[in-house]
Amino acid sequence: MTDIKVYNGNQIGGCITVITSSEGKVMIDFGSNLPGAEGADLAFDWEAGNIDAVLFTHYHGDHIGRFKEIPPSIPVYMGRVTRQVMTTIAKYTKDTEALQILQDDRRVHEVRAAESFAVKDIRITPYLVDHSAYDAYMYLLETPDKTILHTGDFRGHGYRGKNLVEMIKGYIRRRGKRKVDVLLIEGTMLSRLTEKAYSEADMLKDCTRLFREHKYVFLICSSTNADTLATFYQAARRNRIKMFAHPYVCEQIGHFREAAEYWESANKSREADGGYHGPYDFKYVYPYAPAKVIPAYGDLQKDITQEEIMRRDGFCIVIKADGPYKKWIERFRDLDPIVVYSMWEGYLNPEHKAYNEKYKAFLDSCGHVQYMHTSGHATAELIAEVINAVEPQESIYPIHTENAKELEHLNIKEELRGKIRYE
Repeated sequence: MTDIKVYNGNQIGGCITVITSSEGKVMIDFGSNLPGAEGADLAFDWEAGNIDAVLFTHYHGDHIGRFKEIPPSIPVYMGRVTRQVMTTIAKYTKDTEALQILQDDRRVHEVRAAESFAVKDIRITPYLVDHSAYDAYMYLLETPDKTILHTGDFRGHGYRGKNLVEMIKGYIRRRGKRKVDVLLIEGTMLSRLTEKAYSEADMLKDCTRLFREHKYVFLICSSTNADTLATFYQAARRNRIKMFAHPYVCEQIGHFREAAEYWESANKSREADGGYHGPYDFKYVYPYAPAKVIPAYGDLQKDITQEEIMRRDGFCIVIKADGPYKKWIERFRDLDPIVVYSMWEGYLNPEHKAYNEKYKAFLDSCGHVQYMHTSGHATAELIAEVINAVEPQESIYPIHTENAKELEHLNIKEELRGKIRYE
């Protein structure tokens, strides 16, 4: 008999799932609780746990942040971009322990969308989903007596999210030919029902208008949020403005571009000239080095510094809400630049448990600040659509949520309400 255990499902960070079959045992995600949030990280007994493999849905710290605690005898599975992103983080933070793990091909196994693999008698198939992490997966797990879908984090309002429900109906349900017994579904936004469902496409339109009015922009966003970076990059390109960032950010962006080019090529939908022109193009992102001399070329009649080009043409510079980046802003203060904050606003709310005093102080000192952000998580309406599309036969477990009971009030089929279970 298959057994399912959810740990910390009633909090957004550090939610862990363990699935046990007659022969195998796998864990899905092993991350940390969110900073400032209530609850504690799971003290998992690895010696008694008998875990055969750990699957990671994506590279956010609340899902993968504790991977170094996993005993070396247990293999881990993650997407290629997740591995690359984590490796770059470890390299720049000089985390030699993390680097050693991530570079070990015997221990780290890369998963690919729709390519199944087995852990003992558990057949596992990953499916790519739209999220604020580029390389995010749902996992379908088939044991001898159960079929289980673990959604991981997902959404429908990013560049890759519009076909999610059809993907579930066609590939996971196989137009009704395959039944799913148990659904474990994330519900982050069930406690943020008043937040506006602002799509990447809508933000791109607003960003494009923003760059028409302001050609000097500092962008505060996650260095691993491929979609938000792509949105501002595309808006800047439409206004003939270049993007600049710390070399670390440029390296992460390179991973997203490489992966997008691979999928474009694999799907045989490249542009006629053989180049990639999708949202993750990122061809004109440069390491920030204002004193660097650019040799005369094209319309340049003489050697010129990067700063001179930036002042002439405008810029979008990716920064962190951190002290050292104040010098970047001050260097161009005479141009009256604006700062765009594209992260969750809960970090700036003193009444919220995730309040970040450092972020708030930084923004208060910046002058003109614009707030533009899209959530990385599914709306309540999309959560209901996914539940109805999966139509689990036995159970529905809300995970990764602080308001699991709200699931009962969603627009789902009446017979499905009685299948909701809580950890």
